[in-house]
Amino acid sequence: MIGMIGLLRGLVSAVWLFVAATHLNLGTAQASQDSAPAGTEPPSASREDQTRERPDEPARDITHFHRDRAIYKEGTREKQPVNWPDASVLILDKTELHLDKALKNPDWLHLGLHQRTRYETLSEPFQKGQASGEHIVALQTLPSLGIHHKSFRFFAEMIDARVYGSSDRFVRTDSFVDQTDILQLYGGLGEHNFLGTGLHAEATFGRQTLDIGSRRLIGRNQFRNTINAFDGLHVSLGDDKVWQLRTFVLAPVQRLTVKPDAEARTLLWGAFLGQRGLKWAHTDLYLYFLEDEIKPGAVPGLQRSLLMPGFRLFKEAAPGEFDYEGESIWQMGRAALVQGGPQMDKFAHFQHIQIGYTFNAPWKPQLLIRYDYASGNRDPNGKTDGRFDTLYGPVNFELNPTGIFEVFARSNISSPAWRLAVEPTELSRVTFQHRLFWLAQSRDQWINTGLQDQTGRAGNFLGHFFEARGRWLLSSNFSLEPGWCYLAKGSFISNLLAAGAPGTPNDRNATYSYIQAVMNF
Repeated sequence: MIGMIGLLRGLVSAVWLFVAATHLNLGTAQASQDSAPAGTEPPSASREDQTRERPDEPARDITHFHRDRAIYKEGTREKQPVNWPDASVLILDKTELHLDKALKNPDWLHLGLHQRTRYETLSEPFQKGQASGEHIVALQTLPSLGIHHKSFRFFAEMIDARVYGSSDRFVRTDSFVDQTDILQLYGGLGEHNFLGTGLHAEATFGRQTLDIGSRRLIGRNQFRNTINAFDGLHVSLGDDKVWQLRTFVLAPVQRLTVKPDAEARTLLWGAFLGQRGLKWAHTDLYLYFLEDEIKPGAVPGLQRSLLMPGFRLFKEAAPGEFDYEGESIWQMGRAALVQGGPQMDKFAHFQHIQIGYTFNAPWKPQLLIRYDYASGNRDPNGKTDGRFDTLYGPVNFELNPTGIFEVFARSNISSPAWRLAVEPTELSRVTFQHRLFWLAQSRDQWINTGLQDQTGRAGNFLGHFFEARGRWLLSSNFSLEPGWCYLAKGSFISNLLAAGAPGTPNDRNATYSYIQAVMNF
């Protein structure tokens, strides 16, 4: 295994050298080639020209896989992307408070600062062994520096994530704390007319965050206090508004709360092909591989060796039109069910389907009906692992907030839902969602809670989940977002309590709320 990972890392270096050599032979691109793709209009802050992107789609005029605090292409430095609660993106005009304008930076230099402060409170426990509710203050600060000169890219982003709260258990987990560390540090090359084909090509090498496809397997966290990052090579070819091929060889970064982050002993590689030319049928086709390296003498982790094919078909939302989405992901190979457990055959899958309609009316209401199924382990004492592994995919944009109330994961669930989204003003958006949750397999664990009845007699109904969120953009510099969630606990917890299962929390319904302020400079 170690030899395989060493070989693949050697291939990463070889590919990078090849890309660099190709670039030198091609010569440099003209500065004007770094403008927006042909056929796209420069976005503005007016209602008609605001650019809205779904979470899987890149924000226009910035690099497609670093969209939050990305390197701006020449000629579009006046724009700032801002995320809505469902992770879609709105692009607004920069103000004089942004560092690029305030410091009168040259066109090739980008400086940025993102700061978020969030207060969260939870009324009742939901995890095994948890005795009461919680509250925290979560702070996230992300300074960044970018250089984009002709075909050359360089980007550095730091992270300082800390929490203060009612107990110290959060400061010991890498989901909340990553103090004064490097989040991104990469260099890259890009051409808008690769080898005379007219295609855009870009390669980046180093530590970077990624959004790929629907983000259900690989994505940059928008709500969680810490963020997934990867060390390695990412290459893209094609126009992401028509079609695009993306390949990568990555080592996920192991987050350490107070020490510098380290490269995890895992290798993730694969290819993704996205097609956006047909308005009524956008498609994603992808194949990923994941391999956990087992270090001699170390306590083994999940020991995963997985092949993961997937397909997605969807249509974007538009006023007066129906939209839809369907995605199917499969996982095959070998893995351990729990950390340090024995490796066994794995066969798991995830299915998502939704249909929506956006009314051509004031507030542009959009109604969605959706269903998610993530397989679980049928027999906890068997020799096959059927539990779906969401890998590095955020769940905030469709399941629940990923703070102190991350009660559901994309694993061992069966969940129908409906969601209503409205836009009361140009710069505000409100969403309301109601989900019902069942365990896909009643004998497997309720992931994120540690609760399990291996006999299956506790049933599988987890409860009703209600969620309301909003965001108000005062400008491209400042936004406020409140949120409220309510879990009406189902019969599963009540039955565990009746059976006297150790560590089961009370069956009183739980209320979670938060408010956060975000500043971008």
